[in-house]
Formats: sequence, structure tokens, C-alpha cells
Amino acid sequence: MARWVTETVQGGLAAAGTLRRCVLCERRCRADRSVRAAGFCRASAEARVFRHRVEWGEELELVPSHLFYLAGCNLRCVFCIGGQDAWNARRGTPLTAEFFRRAVEWGRGQGARNVQWVGGEPSIHAPAILEAMSGCERLPPIVWKSNFYHTGEVFQLLDGVVDVYVADFKFGNDRCARQLAEADRYMAVLTRNLLAAFDRADLIVRHLLLPGHWECCFLPIIGWLRRNLPEARLSILEGYLPSWQARSHDGLERPLPRHVGAQARAMALDYGLRVIR
Repeated sequence: MARWVTETVQGGLAAAGTLRRCVLCERRCRADRSVRAAGFCRASAEARVFRHRVEWGEELELVPSHLFYLAGCNLRCVFCIGGQDAWNARRGTPLTAEFFRRAVEWGRGQGARNVQWVGGEPSIHAPAILEAMSGCERLPPIVWKSNFYHTGEVFQLLDGVVDVYVADFKFGNDRCARQLAEADRYMAVLTRNLLAAFDRADLIVRHLLLPGHWECCFLPIIGWLRRNLPEARLSILEGYLPSWQARSHDGLERPLPRHVGAQARAMALDYGLRVIR
């Protein structure tokens, strides 16, 4: 894997061509990130890690997982638990090959089974991540946890590198995505990428249940999965808490009612979906 990554970076596909007219996310802003922080995400060519640690709160098949939290994101979810750490691309420590190599060794000593790239949003930093991983001789399995609001170019960069994709399917319609995350054409982008990821690596689809978004988001999501990806593993999260700017939006100012999680899992199982814990 490391050799493949090195050849990709040296060939200029990642670091040079992609970042000079950036189309890594579906905003396709074509900003020149090679010389400055630009575009909606305000990220430059340099990626920064604002936190990394071994965690046990992921899906059981992934834990213990070594999570690398990257600063900068291409969405603006009003309920983001990361807040400024996730949105401000200048937060944290620069991601270098040496930093990553030392961190991986530390994580291996803590019993981590894999490395998981999270955000913010890792897809906007794919070139820098590939470059950092190219300096690690013994890479553990790679988990890519993403909001999936990215272009097909990201899959081209990651082919042969990612072992498991974890996709956040946040909204079940374009209206909620636009109002709560400033994302246009959300359903078309997400569903396209889910189908593409399923053919490339293992796929876990996550959905965080939002209070007041049963009819508009949860039901359309499980309906789409039943029709198009019934084999995909579905992880239903019920740990929503009002974070960041959520309290300024009707319905999102309160925690999720306790019964909703069990109700959602039961309905997804009735739909024939592969619900995991």
C-alpha cells in the first residue's frame, strides 16, 4: 500500500494537479489551494490534526480504532460537535509523514486495530493524507469516515488504499441538507457516492437520528437503502445532543427522545436492512 501511495504522490496526481484547481468536494470551487487557504473549506495544501486518540465508541467491528481528527470541512452542519476545531482548517498540528509514523506506532502500542481518518472532513485533505501515509512502512487497515459530499476524483485517489468506508448519511432530502449543512444536490451526491463505495471496499452507512427529522430524513434514508443497497451495513446513532448552533433551529434544540433509537432500529430491521450495533 505504501508503495502505491508514494507513486501516486510522485506522479503529481494528488499534490499538484488536484489542489491547483480543487474539485475534491462537490462544491467544485476550483480554488488554488497549492499557494493559499482557499475555497469554502478554507483549507490549504497542508492538513492539520487537531486530535488523535484510540477510541472504543465506534462500531464493534472497528474498535479499538485510532482516530485522526482533521481540521477543515466542506459542510456547515449546525449541530456539529466539533465546532471550530472541525471547521477551522488552521487548528492543530501539521500532518507530516514523521508525525503520522510516530502516532501510528503509539496507537499500535495502545492496541488499535486500524487507523480511522475523520474530520472535519478527510476527503478535502486526501492528497496530504496519502503523502503522510506513504512514509509509514507498516500501515494498519485504513478506515475512511466521511460525510461523502465529495467527487469521484476522491475515489480515484483512494482506490486500493481504503479498507472500510464509513459514510455519514445525514439527511434524507435536499431541503434539510441545504438548511442545516449548506449543501446543494445532497441526495444525488450522497447516493452516487454510496453506490461507488460499495463496489470498492467494505461499507458502513451511519445515520445520526435528529429530533424532528423522522419523516423527512430517517424514513427516506432507510427507504433508499432498502431499494438500492440492502446489503450495506447500517449503523443507527442515537446520541444526538444540541451542539454548536443547533439551539437556533426549531426541533434541534432538544436531545433525542429515548424511545426513538429502538424504534428506528426495529423499523430498519423490518425493512430487511443489516443493522449493526
